[in-house]
Amino acid sequence: MKTKHYLFRALVLNPFVILFYSIGCHYLISLAQYGGLRRNAPFIVGSFSVLLIWFILCLFLYFKHRKKPLLKGNAQRLKWITKTWFFIAIILLTFTTTYTGYKLYESAQPFQGRFSIYLDNFFNTKKAKFTHTNIYDSGIQGILDDIRSEVALPSELYVSNDFDLAFNKAGEIQSFSTALIGAKQENEWEMYSIQYNNEEEISIKLEGPGYHEVDETTLLQPLIETVENIPLQESVAEFPDNANYSIYYQGYRSWGYNSEGIYWVNRNENVSAPDSYSDEEYAGYAVSVYVAGKEDTIPPKRFIDRSLTLSDNYIKKQEEEKNSFDLGYNMKDQVESYFLTEEIGFQLPITDASAGSRYYALEKTIDSGTSWERINQEPFYPSSGVSSGIIFFDEQLGFIGLSKNGGSEGLIYRTEDGGVTFEKIEIPKVEVTVNEDFIYNPFDLPDMPYLENETLHMTVGQGIDGDYNGGVKALYVSEDLGRTWTYAEEVKP
Repeated sequence: MKTKHYLFRALVLNPFVILFYSIGCHYLISLAQYGGLRRNAPFIVGSFSVLLIWFILCLFLYFKHRKKPLLKGNAQRLKWITKTWFFIAIILLTFTTTYTGYKLYESAQPFQGRFSIYLDNFFNTKKAKFTHTNIYDSGIQGILDDIRSEVALPSELYVSNDFDLAFNKAGEIQSFSTALIGAKQENEWEMYSIQYNNEEEISIKLEGPGYHEVDETTLLQPLIETVENIPLQESVAEFPDNANYSIYYQGYRSWGYNSEGIYWVNRNENVSAPDSYSDEEYAGYAVSVYVAGKEDTIPPKRFIDRSLTLSDNYIKKQEEEKNSFDLGYNMKDQVESYFLTEEIGFQLPITDASAGSRYYALEKTIDSGTSWERINQEPFYPSSGVSSGIIFFDEQLGFIGLSKNGGSEGLIYRTEDGGVTFEKIEIPKVEVTVNEDFIYNPFDLPDMPYLENETLHMTVGQGIDGDYNGGVKALYVSEDLGRTWTYAEEVKP
């Protein structure tokens, strides 16, 4: 009787069963790791369908012939063969199942496979029916009302990067995307990635709790209020009828002193253009309305509600941070500075810009940056570019750098009178032979000098277009406080 049992079990788990099971598991792992439902599903469904049919057939045969011997002959030998194969099959099935389970578990871990994305979407993505589809009628508030019907958003929300919305001439919303941040409890921030693309539902991805840096410059509420106060339909009336229009918002922004496209908004839907000339920057919670893809030919309109301002505490904090400098090199608001002590420092403020180049002045402070005295109006004269460094070893000796042509080459200047005058340093060329017909100097972007063993050292790089010898730099040494330099060797960056 036992022989019959082992024979039947071996028949059920014959080698073809193991083969089909392994094929199904292989493609199941592939689906979990890489996706591709159309590619993998036929093999998965086919393999496990064959196994299901086979097991049903085996059950039928078992009940039909359970009282009859399956095979006559040498029972002892048959028992040994069937028993051996049965245990081998069990081992193979156990190994295959364990391995498959492990790979599925691995694919379910964040960023380890397509299965993890599916699980993340299944548990963390919500769908909200979109009913407030007209931007003229419902504004931004209508979108939030629809989202809140499915997800409990915090009352105070911030924009992570931006809010981008497209709509047509009739005001029907075509698409929008944003990532909002809010705190359900104190210091417990959550992010919500929101997408809509001309469908019936809004997709809300719950990113979960985490640390997010937010401040009042990225508040969402000014967008809601400004859109409510813009006569939006009238504002796009002069745009082409067959175009898609966009609303774009990043939060509090400064447009400098350029008034082009700026409009002031008040609570009564009154819109006015500012004065052409102003001593103050045009800044505020700006909502841009424009024709998508035509920004270069049709200027965007930027609406700013001047009643929505930053708090006094925030402004005070920003001023304190702006006037707070570390010893040594600092970079704030694209201005490079170098502080010798807590009180004494030098900086290179931008005075003008054109065609990708900038012009700088040199200023000095003796009160920790509270006030600055202009020492040199044009320290790089007659050159322009982008400043690439500043360092002072005392109140007299200092160096400043200027990169040109997008960072492919640069210049370095030296002062020994505290910045009143500067002299361009001539760096000896290093000739590198590429072949018999091509000899050149790859080192043309100097770094700031540094002091080592009471001697000034300076490395000179190859710029963004350099590819000589893995991007090595040339090391130079000066024995006369930076007046002249001598090439020493190549060094790794």
